[in-house]
Amino acid sequence: MHRISSWTDLVSAAGGFRYGSLSAGAPPTPIKAEWLNMVQEEIASVVIGAGIALDKTKTDQLKRAIQKMVSDYLPLSGGTLAGLLKATKGVRTAKGLPGGNASEVGYAFDDDGDTGLFATGGTAENGSDVVLLVDRREVARFTGNGRMTFDGGNEPYHTGNKPTMLDVVYPVGSVYMNASVATSPAKLFGFGTWLALAPGRILIGAGTGTDARGDVRAFSVGGSGGEYSHVLSSAEMPVHAHAMPQGSDVPSGTTGPVYASGDDGTRATKPNDIPNTGDAGGGLAHNNLPPYLTVYMWKRTA
Repeated sequence: MHRISSWTDLVSAAGGFRYGSLSAGAPPTPIKAEWLNMVQEEIASVVIGAGIALDKTKTDQLKRAIQKMVSDYLPLSGGTLAGLLKATKGVRTAKGLPGGNASEVGYAFDDDGDTGLFATGGTAENGSDVVLLVDRREVARFTGNGRMTFDGGNEPYHTGNKPTMLDVVYPVGSVYMNASVATSPAKLFGFGTWLALAPGRILIGAGTGTDARGDVRAFSVGGSGGEYSHVLSSAEMPVHAHAMPQGSDVPSGTTGPVYASGDDGTRATKPNDIPNTGDAGGGLAHNNLPPYLTVYMWKRTA
């Protein structure tokens, strides 16, 4: 498209139409068919480009064509964007979380506007949080100081909050075990006070337990007991008997045991005496340890 000055010199200083003055020797701008055809095709191409057939009985086709083309790409007064929005510059939206049943802020993804990405808090320029909502429920929040929370305040693990997260995993009183590293958890984790726990002892659960023999025992927290080896007492020995090496005989007319020699030929009476079969065993303690695996154990005390 171009001005009429492209077809005639009889124009205003700005290249537009002029009334002119014949008496002053300045004729008016002539109407050129080339210019009129150009204007006609420019207007017609807009109407046709909007998918509207030219109709000589209609006087609003250019307006309807412009409205249709704009509404297909970007509804300025609200509504549904039917086409793809492409931006070569930044896109801005109002700050805030959705209210009611429709969002007029942020970038909503569903019909009622309560699922999407929204900015809230701070000032118009600084200090905002970016919040991801799903059906108005806060799923994730990203803050200006680099924090990220999920599900309304739960913070994920990262190197910056390692002590905080491990404090949840290992509260005071927790036990930490490692099968190969002897370094204190205070140094490994960077938090808490830890003491080596129960060197040379195994752990047992607090409460009352019953073993395979039906023996019931109660164990209180912090209690200790047991021994590595044990010497049996007489009461702990199983009931048993030993065979007499010489045999015995009680002839009629005697008043006490009669013990025979090895050939059963010599007898002697020892009233009220119990024969001794001879000593056996060494009286040493026996191993009392269950199968075990040695590890490093630590208890958090603060």
